Amino acid sequence: MGEKIELLPEDVYTFLGHEVCIRSNSQEVLEQLRFMYTRFYSGSHKIFSDPAEKFGEASRLTVQIIDNLASSNELFIHDHYSLYRLSKTDKYYQFTCQDLQNPASKFVEICDPLSLIQSAIIRTVSFLEKEYYHLFHAGVVSWDGGGIILPASSCMGKTTLALKLVSQGFKFLSDEVACLDPVKGMLEPFPRKLNIRRGTPDLLGLSLELANINDSKKIHEWGWRLDIEDIVPSSIATSCPIHYVLFLRGFGDKPSLECISASDALFELFKFSASPMGDCASILFEFAPLFDRIQCFNLVVGDLDETSDLITRLVAERTPG
Repeated sequence: MGEKIELLPEDVYTFLGHEVCIRSNSQEVLEQLRFMYTRFYSGSHKIFSDPAEKFGEASRLTVQIIDNLASSNELFIHDHYSLYRLSKTDKYYQFTCQDLQNPASKFVEICDPLSLIQSAIIRTVSFLEKEYYHLFHAGVVSWDGGGIILPASSCMGKTTLALKLVSQGFKFLSDEVACLDPVKGMLEPFPRKLNIRRGTPDLLGLSLELANINDSKKIHEWGWRLDIEDIVPSSIATSCPIHYVLFLRGFGDKPSLECISASDALFELFKFSASPMGDCASILFEFAPLFDRIQCFNLVVGDLDETSDLITRLVAERTPG
C-alpha cells in the first residue's frame, strides 16, 4: 500500500446515532454499500486534502476500504480499531484481521469481499455503541411489540426464517444484527437490505418477481439483495423489549423447541457477539438480570410453515407482563 491511493468522495452513514464515514478507491464498493445501507445513508462529502480544512467539524469515525483485488489481489479495510487484509486463493477468499487495540490479537478466516466489508462496518458500529447497545449476529423479528432474537451462524437460515415470519405477520428488525440494550432490555431495528439466496422465494412459497423490483440487485454469490418492505410493505418494527431468544440448532424432519436455562442461554448468546467483550465478567453480570425475565429455547427448523406455526403458538401463549 505504498503507492498513492486516489480516494473517491466519502460517504456518510448514521448508525444508531453515530456518524461513520466510508472512504474507498472503488466506486463499486461505495455503490454496493449505499444499496445495502440505504436506510442509514446520509450523503457524500468531499475529501479534504488539507487537515486544517476539516478542523472544527464534528469528528467522525472513518472506515477506509482499498480495493486492489484486480491489480494486486488484495483488499484492505482499516478503521481506528482493526486492520483487515483479504486476498483470493485458487478456491476462496482468505483474510486476516489485526486488532489495533491489541497488536497480539490476529486471526485468519475465509469470507467473500462484500461480506467482510459489511462485517467490518458492523464491528466498527459495535465499538461506537459499546456503552449502550451490544450487537449480536442474529435475525430479529417482533410479535405484538415483543422482540425475538434468532442467533445463528452463517448459512443456518436466519434470513429465510425471519422473512417467513414477517410474511406471516411478524415485524422485521434485522436479518443479521441484533442491537440489544441490556439495561433497558430493548432491541433497536437495524434494517439493512436482505441477502436472498437463489431458491429462497420458492422455499418460502412467496411470489417474488424480484427482477421487476426497482430497488434490487442481482448478484452472483447470493442471488439478490432487496428491501424487506418491497416484499412485505410496512413491515419494519420500531424499538421493542426483548421477550425471546431462539437459538437456531440446525434442521430436522419436524420443528422443535427445547427450553434452556437463563444461564446457559446467556453464555450461548455471547458466542454470537459482534461487539468487543472487554471485561467479560462485568458484561455477563450486566446481562444476567435481563435473562431472568425472558424465555430462551433451542430451535430445530423443520418445514418452514410448521416452524412458523410453532413460533407463532409460542409467542401467542405468552403471559402478559
